[in-house]
Amino acid sequence: MGACITCGADPCINPGFCASCREADQRKASGERPRHLNASMWTERPARIPHDWDNMTLDALWQLFNSQRPTPQPTIEAMMRCVCERGPKALSEPKNLERLRRCDEAALVQINARLAKLKQSGR
Repeated sequence: MGACITCGADPCINPGFCASCREADQRKASGERPRHLNASMWTERPARIPHDWDNMTLDALWQLFNSQRPTPQPTIEAMMRCVCERGPKALSEPKNLERLRRCDEAALVQINARLAKLKQSGR
């Protein structure tokens, strides 16, 4: 038999998936729109999914969805630990400045509230 033209394995490690990929490639090459396997799963498209998502590159979708993620709680905890250990000046350290630049609005609100609480307690 020979190596699969999609995954390159001999024998193919996932024949069903590779066949679906080849079919999708053929549809795209002929100018057809992508076939949605389960279009009924959403009564309406979630707001964070752009209307032209099916025309976007994978890289563009990756960037979009990774830029819309909330700030991870460990990032907030890392900054607060630095502040508890070294005081407010820790927020001007390069690593914490970078963390602050990547924070979403909800994270900044949480950080400000926690800093205010620390200030009230005299730490």
